[in-house]
Amino acid sequence: MKPIIQFVFHLVTPLILGKAVGKLSTKSAPRQYKKLKQPPFAPPRKIFAPMWTFLYLTMGLAHALVKRKGDRKASRLFKVHLMINYTWSFLFFRLRKRQLALVNSIMIWVTMYAVLVKFFKVSRLAGIILLPYTLWTTFAAYLTLGSWYLNRAK
Repeated sequence: MKPIIQFVFHLVTPLILGKAVGKLSTKSAPRQYKKLKQPPFAPPRKIFAPMWTFLYLTMGLAHALVKRKGDRKASRLFKVHLMINYTWSFLFFRLRKRQLALVNSIMIWVTMYAVLVKFFKVSRLAGIILLPYTLWTTFAAYLTLGSWYLNRAK
């Protein structure tokens, strides 16, 4: 594959897969989100789609930069992290297993931190590009914890 095609492939893959997983696992998400008690600072549900579009593209860009450097371990770690990330929507919305989604959020955060450290070692720019995702992942874990706690009787 030509380098530019590879770069674009790695750039858009997280977004395409994220959209596909979202479609499969979150059909009832808008209704569920409305019904759930939300923790303080929970954003309106309209924020999530554009935010995840931006984040998946930045994740893809960071990964493309790391792939360009040829670090296979960092790339594998990123892919594992991405698969863990994709399971959250399925657990939270499709299965309605909020407590498992909370455990998954912790796994996302731990693997995201490992990816961040590894990416910084491979490419400082890739690490910097992941910083908004790191902040959002932390915020998302808080939202999951708050949502689980406030709705645990349901």
